[in-house]
Amino acid sequence: MEIELSDALDELLELQEASDAAHTELMRLQEELGESAQWTDEQHVTWRDAWEDAREPWWLLDSALDHYAETTGLDRDELAAMVQKAAGHVPSPDED
Repeated sequence: MEIELSDALDELLELQEASDAAHTELMRLQEELGESAQWTDEQHVTWRDAWEDAREPWWLLDSALDHYAETTGLDRDELAAMVQKAAGHVPSPDED
């Protein structure tokens, strides 16, 4: 069964959005908690749990990029760039 590129991009975009949301939540939590040297044991547990929760969407995106790059014959980095562009990411000047 051949995978349509548009279907792959749709799925990858959903995974990218989940990954972005997880990253945003980690940054929000980090700002809320402040300097890690000042964290209580409970705050360390909260951070660790949030980090573990965020790892799943990152891993799923990474795995899907590998799979779809192999399946479609596209370069993985090019595919990742297409997904990031579709998600509204702006490349940094050193990525151009």
